[in-house]
Amino acid sequence: MRRGAGARTMAPMLSTGTHSEDLPVLVVGGGPAGLAAAVELARHGVPALLVERRLLLSSHPRATVLSLRSMELMRGWGLEPAVRARRVEPVDWRMLEVATLAEAAGGTPLAVGYPNQEQSRVLSPVEPACVAQDEVEPLMLAHLRDQPSARVSLGTELTGIWPGAAGVRAELRDVRTGRLRSVHARYVVAADGARSAVRRALGIELLGAEDVMAGSTTLFRAPLWDVVGPHRHVVYSVTREGAPGTFVPAGQSDRWLFGVRTEDGDAPRDREAVELVRLGAGVPDLPVLVERSRRFSAAAQLAERFGTGRVLLAGDAAHRVTPRGGTGLNLALHDGFDLGWKLAWVLRDWAGPDLLDTYEAERRPVVEHTAARSADPRGSIRTVEQEVNADLGGRIRHVWSGGDSTLDLLGTGLTLFAAFGGSDWGAAAAALASRVPVEIRLLDPIAARAVGAVGESGLLVRPDGKQAAVLPGAGDSAVALHHEVEAVAA
Repeated sequence: MRRGAGARTMAPMLSTGTHSEDLPVLVVGGGPAGLAAAVELARHGVPALLVERRLLLSSHPRATVLSLRSMELMRGWGLEPAVRARRVEPVDWRMLEVATLAEAAGGTPLAVGYPNQEQSRVLSPVEPACVAQDEVEPLMLAHLRDQPSARVSLGTELTGIWPGAAGVRAELRDVRTGRLRSVHARYVVAADGARSAVRRALGIELLGAEDVMAGSTTLFRAPLWDVVGPHRHVVYSVTREGAPGTFVPAGQSDRWLFGVRTEDGDAPRDREAVELVRLGAGVPDLPVLVERSRRFSAAAQLAERFGTGRVLLAGDAAHRVTPRGGTGLNLALHDGFDLGWKLAWVLRDWAGPDLLDTYEAERRPVVEHTAARSADPRGSIRTVEQEVNADLGGRIRHVWSGGDSTLDLLGTGLTLFAAFGGSDWGAAAAALASRVPVEIRLLDPIAARAVGAVGESGLLVRPDGKQAAVLPGAGDSAVALHHEVEAVAA
């Protein structure tokens, strides 16, 4: 990112007598990217303030799938059991293309890039979850509020931002009282959505197609599981004339979304929405309770850069994708996690500020791939082989060893995997004088070989599971370990 680039300020609403509070990190936006960044910062014990202009988080399930990697993050944060308790199961992880839901028995299953249960068992200690975004976000928020280093301020909007060489000054406004306050943060995570005020204030443009897809989604309740019977899928594409659209389960108790493509016009009225749902379901007298319908306009765009100086963009503030592939929520979570641990390392002096340059360098190729997929009219149709690597992001292999997954053994610092009976990496780590902690994890020889720690060698791994270095066991292991740790922390 361009650290020296200037930034425009937002139009601040200033008041006299305001005082400035010092913060390590200010997170702007309480969506998935902001929550993930704040949760990961809290996991590292780094104080952060998350502000969100809404008084309540969204109750509209804009996404309904947590990918394999997203569920691994939930597991690392201790949220996997709570998410699993809210998921829809069982589901077939393919899209069912069918004339109407009543004709599900004759539908055509199509791969959409998610691994099934058997594939997941090979790839990960978890599996994807069919769960609504508006059920996941409150879990993350409650978890965040339980962390002693974290603070959350709902009903608080950013009204001005002034980046500087030593930090960022921001003006915050309480939307209920109008009271203003000033804060000074060493870093700001801008996770304030597709219309990001922070991105605009920084003068960062979005590149790519803007009007790729338009339509509406209706959130409703109806006994559609009874209609489809045993043919339970993560998504249904109905092709009936007069009501082509997409049904997705959005909760355990017959809560659904129905999406339709339109070029213009408003979202359907409740009566119109009921008729569309009945047509798509193929059940003329289906009892339907509409909760709300919303218009949407989707783009496939990337910010020209993912930050300026000490302000970094995450989630929809950094990129926009269409609903094809169901990747928007997962991209946002992965952005926030990546920023969270890297900011924590810098703020704890475990690494130099150049580590933050790897955020865009590593995230942009994944986002480019996903945005291109979302712009493709056939982008929903993908094999697992085509998409799983983009989701997992290059992390090490999941292998069971002694009842633990290698992914469960990762810490907040560096982890060195080696085989039992190999080089004395424990002594090398004990002799290590380094600012970043290194934890030694000994695996059975087969598991060690599977992750790349062959024979006497050791594998040094970052908190995100990406390989940092392979260390030969021969020679002075302490010197080799010191050299590689310093290279990571530089």
